[in-house]
Amino acid sequence: MKTLLLLIALFSTLANAAPYQVASHQQTFHNGERVLTGWVRYPTTPPDEQRAASTPAPECLSAVFNCINTHLDAPAAAGRFPLIVLSHGSGGNATSQAWLAQALVQQGAIVVAVNHPGSTTGDSIPARSARLWQQTQDISALITAVSQDPRWRQHINPNAIGVIGHSKGGYSAIAAIGGRITREGFAHGCRQAPATPSCQFYTAAGVDLSALPAQQMDADYTDPRIRFAIALDPGMVHYLSPSSLRRLSAPLLVIVPQHYMEGNTVGNLGGAKLAADSGNYPIRTLTLPGGNHFDFLPTCTPAAKSILEADGEAFICATPAAQRDEFHQQAIRAAVDFIRPWLPPRSA
Repeated sequence: MKTLLLLIALFSTLANAAPYQVASHQQTFHNGERVLTGWVRYPTTPPDEQRAASTPAPECLSAVFNCINTHLDAPAAAGRFPLIVLSHGSGGNATSQAWLAQALVQQGAIVVAVNHPGSTTGDSIPARSARLWQQTQDISALITAVSQDPRWRQHINPNAIGVIGHSKGGYSAIAAIGGRITREGFAHGCRQAPATPSCQFYTAAGVDLSALPAQQMDADYTDPRIRFAIALDPGMVHYLSPSSLRRLSAPLLVIVPQHYMEGNTVGNLGGAKLAADSGNYPIRTLTLPGGNHFDFLPTCTPAAKSILEADGEAFICATPAAQRDEFHQQAIRAAVDFIRPWLPPRSA
């Protein structure tokens, strides 16, 4: 009980210290022929009489997941802010970590999240999702597009660019700062252990991972503009080259839950082991007790489990909303503490 009260006090302090409210703007970007539709969430400072006028964000109204509130297309706050690209996991979308985007914006960051084609809600195709490098390239394309956009460039601190990803997006975040896998290693590993979480989506669909182009799969996708990265229970960690991890181009925080699924019926993804390969920059890991892989998704509505049961996916919302919210608050605090050097100074 004392621990819970302390956490509540700490999170209340964090919320009270937030100098900004959240605004959002829908926007479409491109990575070559890949159409990246999503949302830019950014700090705003509405007049006092309008501060309570935020409404549920139209981008994430859902019968399954709860949503954040936002000031749609409100004027951006004055100043320059970190730019953070938020990358979702397989089957996720631009709103999957809106709870985290909200907290980061409140602390003074601009956060962009899009739907990654071939790996997003309603368009999650194993054969396309297996082209892992495309999602990492999306991240770099977004940094370029937002940084050059007249609407945003005056508000971006180019020396404070970061990336955060969950699951497959967590791998993509690590790849964007130099983490590398090989086609041979990934294909061999999934042949040996096809039911592991990083492989099952592809192996169950009969994807021939050995047929992926090695030139793209094995390449280095380091983006030197990125100054920090956070991976939320990242996938593919067993296939990352230790030598590439020792040469990362930016510090990395890896936040992992205690289990992959409730009851630990499926093996852990293994992200906590990455710290052993720290090199040029530190790899910090944090394990949050009691959580699971899907607790990085939004809190669920009361009707969520019955809706998901029809597709055999009730496990996504197995965690009660209050418990998942507490998990979120712990992850938020860790993320904000990690990126504090790049955030604007707190208001007096």
